[in-house]
Amino acid sequence: MLSLYRQVTVEAARRAVAAWPAALALPIYAVILVAAAIAFGPIQVIGGLLIGLVMAACWSSYLELVSQAVAGSKIRVRWDDFKRTFLARFGAVISVMFAFWIISYVTTLLTKGANGPALAGVIGFAMAFFFNAVPEMLYQGHSRSFALLMDSARFMFRFPVMWLLPNVLFAAVALWAAGLLQGISHPAEALIVFGSIFSAGGIAQIFVGIPRWSLPLALVALHYVMIFRGILFRELVSGGGNTRLRAFQAKMRG
Repeated sequence: MLSLYRQVTVEAARRAVAAWPAALALPIYAVILVAAAIAFGPIQVIGGLLIGLVMAACWSSYLELVSQAVAGSKIRVRWDDFKRTFLARFGAVISVMFAFWIISYVTTLLTKGANGPALAGVIGFAMAFFFNAVPEMLYQGHSRSFALLMDSARFMFRFPVMWLLPNVLFAAVALWAAGLLQGISHPAEALIVFGSIFSAGGIAQIFVGIPRWSLPLALVALHYVMIFRGILFRELVSGGGNTRLRAFQAKMRG
């Protein structure tokens, strides 16, 4: 298992350097989303829908850039090429956002009682676990909407340890840097905090919590982590992870 992580670590570092434009695109998406919130926020109902469409376009663009980096393709630093990425995976992202909206609506109904906050925490952690590979599924899988979420859950059942070990480590470092580990006194609180980071809102919270001088370092780190995840996902799905997982399990039993 360590040999797999070593291989992915080195390959991700090389490809992260080669795909540096993807890291520079992240602040552009932030500016676009802030502008969309200012422009469409005051508009009732339709404003939220328009902001959602803009967010889907930004996710489409970023995932397309990450997919190119994971595949080892050269990312062109040209505006025309960058514009095309906003629609490259737009339909797939919209289908998953709709599925999450349905799940969020049902979750809201289920958590209205006295035990609502606790139940919401459990549901949130479950979603963070089962849907952890959704970003990679969006550009390396072939399903859409609820089928994609099910594929992510099946992937997590197959590779829970090999996938989560590095991701939990990344999450712990990010939470520590943002000061979000302070004040946690109960295991349940830790689970909720760790579960929340595996979402767009959780990542935004990290960037808000870290010192301003470290923002460039955080962008580089996020860029590297996303490429690491993409390469690890590819290796696990392609069969390399199965071989290493069987060897690891045999070693643990022996």
